[in-house]
Amino acid sequence: MTTVSREQLVKALEQDWGTYVKRYRLLSDSDRQHFLAAQGFPRFADLLAHVIAWWEEGMRVRKLMLEDPGFRTPEYDVDEFNARAMKRFSTLDEPEVVHAYEVARQDLTAWVAALPEKAFQDSRITDWLHMDILGHWTDHQILLSGS
Repeated sequence: MTTVSREQLVKALEQDWGTYVKRYRLLSDSDRQHFLAAQGFPRFADLLAHVIAWWEEGMRVRKLMLEDPGFRTPEYDVDEFNARAMKRFSTLDEPEVVHAYEVARQDLTAWVAALPEKAFQDSRITDWLHMDILGHWTDHQILLSGS
């Protein structure tokens, strides 16, 4: 079981993910291109779509787990899931996706803050939260000079 606290998750959502768009915008055009290429996404909006979709799916599945302790996490074809996420947001421009990202981040922050204590005793939930918020940050973080 991964140990993770509500405070740790909220802090990451507010301080790390909360500055994500700003960090990206502080990169030079060249650094943005290199970052997106390294991440495997053609547009920043596609990377945000990926993050949004996993956050939404995480909340949906964890809610079901809280309601039904016997609920099992579905199997995912990660590439297909990510492709669907990118397609879902493909007609939106970057400011619209940034807005959707910020709404999703705030929703997830409020959801984590309101989780019952029993959620933090369930490894199915804590493992996912750790992966989806902290692990995902490690996968996609934007490091700036002096960070």
